[in-house]
Amino acid sequence: MEKKAEAEDLLKLYEQIVPSVTWEDFGGGGQIYTLAVVVEMMLLQRLSERGTQQQAVQALVSGRLDGLLGNGKRVRDRRISANTGGYARACGRITAETVEQVCDQTLAELSRQIEPEAKWGRPVMLLDGSSVRLEHTADILKAFPASRNQHGLGHWGIMKWVSLHDVRTGIAQRPAWGPMYGPEAVSEQSLARKVLSRAPADSVIIGDSGFGIFAFAEAVVSSGHQALFRLTKARALSLGGKFLPSQGEVFVCWKPSAQERKKYPELVDAEIKGRLIVRSAKGFRDSLYLFTTLEQEADQIVALYGERWNLELDLRTLKGTLRLEHPHGKSQAAVEKEMLIAVIAYGLVRAFMAKAARRAGLDPRVLSFTQAYGLINAMSHKLCSPDPILRQQTYERLLDYIAKAKLPQRTKHRSYPREIWGKGKSFPSKHHFGPLPKSKSK
Repeated sequence: MEKKAEAEDLLKLYEQIVPSVTWEDFGGGGQIYTLAVVVEMMLLQRLSERGTQQQAVQALVSGRLDGLLGNGKRVRDRRISANTGGYARACGRITAETVEQVCDQTLAELSRQIEPEAKWGRPVMLLDGSSVRLEHTADILKAFPASRNQHGLGHWGIMKWVSLHDVRTGIAQRPAWGPMYGPEAVSEQSLARKVLSRAPADSVIIGDSGFGIFAFAEAVVSSGHQALFRLTKARALSLGGKFLPSQGEVFVCWKPSAQERKKYPELVDAEIKGRLIVRSAKGFRDSLYLFTTLEQEADQIVALYGERWNLELDLRTLKGTLRLEHPHGKSQAAVEKEMLIAVIAYGLVRAFMAKAARRAGLDPRVLSFTQAYGLINAMSHKLCSPDPILRQQTYERLLDYIAKAKLPQRTKHRSYPREIWGKGKSFPSKHHFGPLPKSKSK
């Protein structure tokens, strides 16, 4: 009975929690492309390797979404057009605000189904930022200006993006984003404050030195969360003073600096009590300077901070496997909807992985996201079948396959340092070589 409930929760999750908005609310009628149908088609499109609108429409025409369709004449007579025009217009009519609501409700439900980190007795969330390259259109460049360097203005619009992911399952909260360049450019810390409001209650928030500043740490603590941040050496020396050990820990009372008191007058009398841990850890070139409000042993806290690397892998997965390295939306609304649908699809795959890992007694992080994504893509036509018996059988088989899709165990150490490698240029640099030389006549 529990397995059947799990299947229904995942296979029809968004169908249960999509807001009951009729198509008329978007300014037009329609028997086919209702909100629930369009959202599922966008999800199927994102879960497909090619991710084309034609594939989504083919799924609709082939009957994979019959459970969401009404009883209109075109549906009864099977006269659904295989052209993509209607679906494209439907995607345009759905607002980014509606997709945000769907995203928040879906991710909240997924997080509710996943048990909190047992070792810590509370949710543990990883925080980090990244950037996304966007298309070159007037609307995009107005909202997300291109970068500029000594060679001039860049070509692509650039979006700054901050994510908050569960340490064990990888399921994300809705990210926050804004322009990385231009007069309206936003900082990672300001975006992190928006994401922080979506964190589960009484969470542990883990961030690198970019977030290890007093103003953000105070926001974390005042929100009822526990903090674990890496500090720069200069900030750690300023905080620990002459009592800072070369190895070990010291209790500190963190207060804002003079510059922070000037920038944030409301924090003049604020303070945070915690511990400053100094440790040379394997895998880190320099000593770690960690500030935390947790009470666990220092070795446990250092090991927990080491889990932050999982978020780097999560962001790489979102950009690579789910194709968010360069969204192809031509407008700000289209890009935002593409980002939100990708995060929902990512959360659904992670939820399948968490369910499979729990049944097999494994850590979800030992399973391969790419293989799980491929399995769901290959079996999605059966997962969406109107036959409940076939759906249940496919669900059981899918979880068994995902549980066997383990990441390889390395027998040798890497021959290169663990780093994030840069992307190659999409286009060669422009050079002016002058006129072509004249051919010599014989």
